[in-house]
Amino acid sequence: MKKTITIYDLRITNLKSKIVNLKSKILLLLTACCLLFLPAPAHALTVQEVAEDLACPCECPLVLEDCNMSCGLDWKDQIGQMIKDGKTKQEIIKYFLDKYGDDARITPVQRIKGKFFKYTRAFDTIDWAIFWGVISVWVVGLFIGIYLVSRRLLSRSAPDKVTR
Repeated sequence: MKKTITIYDLRITNLKSKIVNLKSKILLLLTACCLLFLPAPAHALTVQEVAEDLACPCECPLVLEDCNMSCGLDWKDQIGQMIKDGKTKQEIIKYFLDKYGDDARITPVQRIKGKFFKYTRAFDTIDWAIFWGVISVWVVGLFIGIYLVSRRLLSRSAPDKVTR
């Protein structure tokens, strides 16, 4: 016996697939709603977060977050105590700016010099020679590349000369 498929059977099959599809959408929506009610992770202020916006009080060119000299460590201890007392980052920075003036504020130039000093303070003569040698080779290669490309482009755009 052969079973014939009727329009009624097709409608039932179509209705079943729509119900399954609807169930999966409802499950996905409920999962998304449950994720919204999960507690958000707490963000605690750290000494490093505050210290990255302050200049080191020492004579060294480092950012306060990178300084390990006694004066920098004293400032970090003060920052840690202020965080324990419940002060915000803005309040702590304002305190240091009010007490020490603009010398406590880090400028972009100081930040760049400090980071450069942090990574190059252990360089000896050989390291500096390699550093400047690599930069020199790179610059010369860049200029040669620009020269060759511009020469090729100019030779293509120049009209052919006709000789008589």
